[in-house]
Amino acid sequence: MAAQTVDTTWMWNASFSEERSDTAGLFVHFRRTLVIEDGIPVSLRVFITADTRYQLYVNRQLVRYGPVKGDSTVWFNDQVDLAPYLVRGANSIRIHILRFFYATTYAMKSSQLWETAIDPTTVLRIDELKDDFLNIYERSVPATLDRWSWEPVKLLEFQSSTGLSAPWKLRGRMIPDMQRRPITLKALHNIDSCVGREKWETQLISPNAINSRLHLPAHSTHSLDLECPSHVTAFLSLQFMRSLSSGSRVTLTYAESYEEHPTLIPYLRRKGNRLDTTKSIYGPMDIFTLQGSQNVQKLGYYDDEKTEQIINPFHFRTFRFIRVQINVGSSDLFFQGLRIESVNYPLDILANLSVKPQGHEAERLWETSVRTLVNCMHDCCEDCPFYEQLQYAMDTRSSILFTYYASGDDRMARQAILQLGNSFQPGLGLTSSRAPAHQPQAIPHFSLFWICMLYDHMLFFADKGFLRPFVPIADAILAYFADKIDLDSGLVITKDEPGVWHFHDWTDEWRPYGIPPAVTRIGVSTYTNCLYAYTLQLASHLQRYCLGRDAVAEEYIERSRNVTTAIQRYCFDGEYFTDSLSRGSDPARDRSQHAQVWAVLCGAAEDQETHQHLLRRSLGPSSAPPGARLIQASVAMSFYSLRALSKVGGTIYDELFHAFWKPWHAQLALGLSTWEEDSVSQRSDCHAWGAAPLHEFMAEVVGLRPLEPGWSAIEFQPRQTPGKK
Repeated sequence: MAAQTVDTTWMWNASFSEERSDTAGLFVHFRRTLVIEDGIPVSLRVFITADTRYQLYVNRQLVRYGPVKGDSTVWFNDQVDLAPYLVRGANSIRIHILRFFYATTYAMKSSQLWETAIDPTTVLRIDELKDDFLNIYERSVPATLDRWSWEPVKLLEFQSSTGLSAPWKLRGRMIPDMQRRPITLKALHNIDSCVGREKWETQLISPNAINSRLHLPAHSTHSLDLECPSHVTAFLSLQFMRSLSSGSRVTLTYAESYEEHPTLIPYLRRKGNRLDTTKSIYGPMDIFTLQGSQNVQKLGYYDDEKTEQIINPFHFRTFRFIRVQINVGSSDLFFQGLRIESVNYPLDILANLSVKPQGHEAERLWETSVRTLVNCMHDCCEDCPFYEQLQYAMDTRSSILFTYYASGDDRMARQAILQLGNSFQPGLGLTSSRAPAHQPQAIPHFSLFWICMLYDHMLFFADKGFLRPFVPIADAILAYFADKIDLDSGLVITKDEPGVWHFHDWTDEWRPYGIPPAVTRIGVSTYTNCLYAYTLQLASHLQRYCLGRDAVAEEYIERSRNVTTAIQRYCFDGEYFTDSLSRGSDPARDRSQHAQVWAVLCGAAEDQETHQHLLRRSLGPSSAPPGARLIQASVAMSFYSLRALSKVGGTIYDELFHAFWKPWHAQLALGLSTWEEDSVSQRSDCHAWGAAPLHEFMAEVVGLRPLEPGWSAIEFQPRQTPGKK
């Protein structure tokens, strides 16, 4: 029998404890000096990861930050070549770690020459009412040298024989490193300072202010708003000369817009014109109290730590505006400058839209969509960067399709498919609605959207080897819905289940949980049944192409046909598809655009002419009185409304094309530079599901679509002049 083996590749701080209630995690520092006496190696590759995040510095240069967000099924590591950063003699290696406490609701989820210390100066704020999700905002206070305790690292030991391993299931990075670009501020607003506007503008905006200093007198206060050219996700750093004494405080408030006082923070906002500087700024804050020149702990992340202090939040921030408030202590303070670097997934936009005359509204739709999509891509596809930064399956399906058309890049898509697939819970029969995430959440519809993602990847890239392991999971998800079919009606029954959220869409009428009242009353959802039937049709292609299981594919088609027949029989009131059973439905409350769109997409309506008539009345300019108006689909559903218009053929897509984008044009008129999450709550000003123009201009206006997997057969049917201006 082979001897037991031990994995000692992990190291940690022996004094680290999660027994603190004032922070969502702690920062930990690691340091080592590497002496090179002879020639610098041509290559010195190392593998590095950390739970939860790291920043690697070599000789005071930030070399890498990571890892990509992972979970218990896959934890990513990075390969880094240190050689380009090394010099002969002593080399300073520094690693800055952010460790979220695993046992709290805030979690995301080394040799003896290394030394480590827990940072006594900085905590992650858990008292920030405007931040329900991220817990990345910092409060930093000075600490004397005796509070810094450097100690040798502790090597962790994990048995690596008899099928055991470390808790982290390591895998190499699947996506490229993030891209960083410098940003120049556009303007300053609402300056309240004894220092004049011209001096602030020179210091913050002028390209010639590199070596200048702005004198802020002792006991003075300063407040000003910084405006970026557009909505950004960015790292930032503020540089100050160290004062003789500690005590000056810098507060940074991040916001996507100016707005009236919110109805409910952070969920219900009153924004209007995003550039109305007479309104105020509401957002999460970083709070830094500056350390004086005495008792400075040098960490080795930048030069001149004795005489300079750099405020450098660890995680990127999301904003269009920053309110900077500086309260100077008992010693004069000298402000040396601000640096902002956007950070995003390096999406190479290959598609382009050019319309004559130049500056046409269509170009603005395209450019804003690109900006929105990119700002929602970092180490995963994010629902919105200002809040959750979570990868939800429904949102991600849209984002990925937009990415395919804009760039042809599927690396993020492959990672998303893997992460969501790994979240499958056999006991429940569903994937998590979002992954990676510390707290699983079950939204049955989102598991169906994950199956749609598999179909899309098959159609665009034809990679059987990649998709094949996921098809059995798709079959299990479809079985979850099949098991809930009522034998009498043939419809899927939607019942309350512990830990399951039957979310449909965000509409005012369906608040607070996004579920139609009729579904709650009756237990049948037209939308659920339509989406199930639609997904069965797509999944049949996966069974045929990836596994060659024609019989299973036929079974899926038959299941879909039975469900669509039942939808037609029980959920159509002769005029519209109702949100639940048509019998006993209330025309004023139980009719929505959603039911009409999805009935068309799954083929529940009788014929093409019926489809067209249904959508024209549902999505076209309405002449019905307010009480008879259908419940409107949100921007999240806009992609599927457009798919229904395209599917029914005829001229209806062209007829409604320009009117469809009125909500997008309205956003531009209000000064948005990215598409808002929705027009009802106005919670976030950046959500990638609004970037539908990327898909429509390419797939419908240009008219280029794959007909067979991997574009082995294509459809090219351009629309010369969609609709009327």
